[in-house]
Amino acid sequence: MSADSPLEHLYLHFPFCSGRCGYCAFTSGPPTSDPINYIHALVAERDARQLTLAPLKSLYCGGGTPGLIGSEGFYALKHSGLFTFSANYEWTVELHPATVTPALMQTLADCGVTRISIGVQSFNDDVLRQCNRRHTAQQALEAIRTARAFIPDTGIDLIAGLPGVNDTLWQATLDQCFALDLPHVSIYALSIDEGSIWAREGRTPPNGDAVCDAIAEAAERLAVAGLARYETSNYARSGYRCQHNLNTWHGGDYVGLGKGAASRIGLTRRASNGTEETLSTLEDALERALTQLRLDEGFNLTQCLSHYPMLAPYAAAWEKLLASYRENHLLSAINAPTLRGYEVLDAMERTLLEATL
Repeated sequence: MSADSPLEHLYLHFPFCSGRCGYCAFTSGPPTSDPINYIHALVAERDARQLTLAPLKSLYCGGGTPGLIGSEGFYALKHSGLFTFSANYEWTVELHPATVTPALMQTLADCGVTRISIGVQSFNDDVLRQCNRRHTAQQALEAIRTARAFIPDTGIDLIAGLPGVNDTLWQATLDQCFALDLPHVSIYALSIDEGSIWAREGRTPPNGDAVCDAIAEAAERLAVAGLARYETSNYARSGYRCQHNLNTWHGGDYVGLGKGAASRIGLTRRASNGTEETLSTLEDALERALTQLRLDEGFNLTQCLSHYPMLAPYAAAWEKLLASYRENHLLSAINAPTLRGYEVLDAMERTLLEATL
């Protein structure tokens, strides 16, 4: 992407949490007592970085716990002048179940939020307590119902591989998920962040094969329920795919504002800690091209080379590798990952990268 391309996708990070989940070391701290001050800081950061945002196609508010800025904070954000929207925009807000109230949901609907993602992670109270999630299964169910009453495009996140979750409990988790008839579900394999409480305690992630089996079971059942696996961790009904994340996986630029937000603009990659590096045109093309291998749309090598002609010297090696992946049933005929392919996707991407060295 050119540095002159319009900046149409914005991520805002809200680094506030009421506590710390056992596995998490994301940038976050106690809730702010002055949400309007934080909104002013976001505007000031945009101006200090001399960013000119086009009317947005997507805005994603993540965290942390964005809901902790409350109605006052979201009204201030909407009227801050930080952004405008294009037609048919998508505005996603991540919510923790304990922050979902009718009053907050009315505010979000009034502000024009179009999509909600609720971090449920589990429907079992014992598991939630172990994770220090600070909500119950019943609160999660009530939050989903409340959110959908105001914004129907409401989905949830679940985590596979949490402590104490055996096959029976995982099946019960999936049963509850299907009973909700949701338009979007994300299922992530448990990772234990460096510096997290569990990492300091010496805990390690569960057996990889068991987690792969749990995710494969979920993917098969979600497909039967009408939610297609359109990316490694994401499943949606027709018309409910997350457009903000699709832009990233298609190799698009995005701006991140707020403590803990990353950006990708032209050849510049800005990390969540604020450090920046300038990539070569080859590094840039490789990074943007290979993220598309995550998608169910398939990896079209001809289109890839048309968009990134600097990758042409590696076309023959890549075609040979892609053919071997298809022969081993890791990719479909259109080079989309199979169930087994998703399990070894990182290894496939590494091999493709190694072919360029």
